[in-house]
Amino acid sequence: MKEENTCPDTHKQRLKWVDYAKCFSIFLVVSFHSPHKAEGYMGDILQLLRMPAFFMISGLLFRMEKYPTLKYFIKHRSIQLLVPYFFFFLIFYILWLVGGRNWIGGNDMECSIWQPLFEFVYGTPYLIIAPYWFVCCLFSIQIIYYLSIKYLPRPLALLFFCVSPILCSFDAFQNLPWNISNAFLYIPLYAFANQYKDLIKGLSTKHILPASIMLVVALTGIYCMKDYHPAVNNLLRTVYSVLIIPAYVFFIKAISYCIKTDKAAQFIGKNTIIILALQNYFVGTVKLTFPSWVNEGSIFTNIIMTVLNIAFCCIPIYFINKYTPFIVGRGTYFENKLKTNKE
Repeated sequence: MKEENTCPDTHKQRLKWVDYAKCFSIFLVVSFHSPHKAEGYMGDILQLLRMPAFFMISGLLFRMEKYPTLKYFIKHRSIQLLVPYFFFFLIFYILWLVGGRNWIGGNDMECSIWQPLFEFVYGTPYLIIAPYWFVCCLFSIQIIYYLSIKYLPRPLALLFFCVSPILCSFDAFQNLPWNISNAFLYIPLYAFANQYKDLIKGLSTKHILPASIMLVVALTGIYCMKDYHPAVNNLLRTVYSVLIIPAYVFFIKAISYCIKTDKAAQFIGKNTIIILALQNYFVGTVKLTFPSWVNEGSIFTNIIMTVLNIAFCCIPIYFINKYTPFIVGRGTYFENKLKTNKE
């Protein structure tokens, strides 16, 4: 996700806290994939932030006017999302074929060599690069959102975004390709952040009281959550995630103001798509190498592993950006392709 270039003086500050938001969100994602993650009520709260925050950030950065045609929009999003999806899948699939199945063992040994290819085409690459379900889901969200905003009356589009979490709970919408079911679940967050981006960017101390009330309502709601029909649960969790957004933004802005690590935040924030691809393999390596340490750990083990994981990922990030930026859709070739094909 790239920050849009704008002229207002608020751009630098906005970029700063958005990078910190990306850092905190990827920390939550890596922590969730590591042993001894937060469970129970705290786990439920973090679930309202982990992936929803990423979709919120993506919606916040989207500008309709930047994409005059559907063709250019699809080409732009394909370069930003599908190019890294293809290359990272290809790299890890080859490693999996060469010796990964024997190394990992378990259910991998029973899988056909074609199964990962089917998953790749279907947009559900769970066997080879599971976290990239998010990439496929985000691509689906962005296409659905673009088409809805461009071709539907605004009230009808907004109504669709509001009821979409209900749709994904029905059998007819389950197991759709490219995580369209999850796209229906998360598109309200993307739409909310995009439609009210000025409000989110302009949050200040005078909004602390309403933000606090919204946070209390969300935390109370998730604490009292019962096993309702999936449609009701999906809708409630979406509402609670939206209610948490203002408090989350205040929290991130406070961190960006108090912790002066802007360059590190920007570096990690710009490369979350690489961390997303690599982090599971780091966790798997640690599990196989230090099983006793992992099995006997605690939440502090989780935090240590998460920090080390992200730090470890910075090494390949540096080399990818320096020597093979095409893997993540960057570099002169893709920049020129977007410039020459903008219509």
